[in-house]
Parts: sequence; C-alpha cells; structure tokens
Amino acid sequence: MISKTARLCVTDNQYWIHGDVFDVTEWRYMGFNGLVASIAAPGVLRDPGDFAIVMTGTESGPVSVTVQADAHEPGPADPDAWDEVVEVSLLLPGDKPAVVTDFDDDESSSLPALTVLGPGPYRVRVHARGRDAGQEALMVEDEPVEEHLIQVWPAPAAPTQVIKTSDTYGMTFRSQN
Repeated sequence: MISKTARLCVTDNQYWIHGDVFDVTEWRYMGFNGLVASIAAPGVLRDPGDFAIVMTGTESGPVSVTVQADAHEPGPADPDAWDEVVEVSLLLPGDKPAVVTDFDDDESSSLPALTVLGPGPYRVRVHARGRDAGQEALMVEDEPVEEHLIQVWPAPAAPTQVIKTSDTYGMTFRSQN
C-alpha cells in the first residue's frame, strides 16, 4: 500500500479526484450524498464516473487529506472514527489520476497517483470528519480543522454505497434530493 498525507488548500468547499476527464458544465451541487459525487462529463452523476468532486466544510483554507492506494480492498471502514464515509466507482482515465485543487502551491502534488495498477475502474472510499467545524470557520488560516481519508483500489464498477452520513454540512446537500 502507498499512503501519504498532505495539507491541501481548498476553495469553494471542494477538491477533485480526476485524470484526463474533468468537465462540470452541468454540475449543480445537488442530488447527491453530500460528500463525494461520482461524475461523468459534462457534470452528470453516474456510476462509474470519470472523476469525482469531494465537498469540504472548509470554504477556503487547508484540509488534511490522506490518500491510500492499494492493489487490494482495505478492511471495512470504521464509521465510529468518521462523520461521513461514502464509496464510489471511478474510471479515472489518464496517465496519472490524482487529487487536485485550484492551488499550484499546495501539497496535492505530493500525494500518490491513484491508479497503482493501471487503467480503472477503481473503487474510492472517502472518509471525512470535522466538516462542520470547517463550515463554522469558513476560512481556515492556520491548522486544518477538517480531515479526509481517501482509499483507492481496483474493483469492478458498483453503485455508490453510503456507509455513514452524520454531519450537518452534508445534510444541506442531502435535503435537496
């Protein structure tokens, strides 16, 4: 397993998981689970998606993100340790799909490539805690108040699986369904 943690600088309450395809022309930030949206161009929710948008409570500032890429499925998620846990399937086309933000000077480039065994599909489990604290602060200037874990492994495409949803921030999206 390859594992690395980085401090990402997010804007507009989000960061992305993508390779060569990223088109959000029609994305409207509603109708999804509130944490991670599996999307196909031009911004349509789909299983499997070409890429994903991950929503952060922090509007602008640092978020601690750990990426774990492995050839095998990790053990079960620990819902007691996280506020939100959701799995999606992604195709992640391209040479080096990665976690990215709008900032060139953040640490996202230090995170491992997501496709350790070549072309997808991949299963991506996103965990989050501290999004409500991030939402309260809106702009975080010092240490991150929010933490994410992204686990990625090769797997056949499957529907989105919501393992846990409990934060207030995610509820704002889920209530729009």
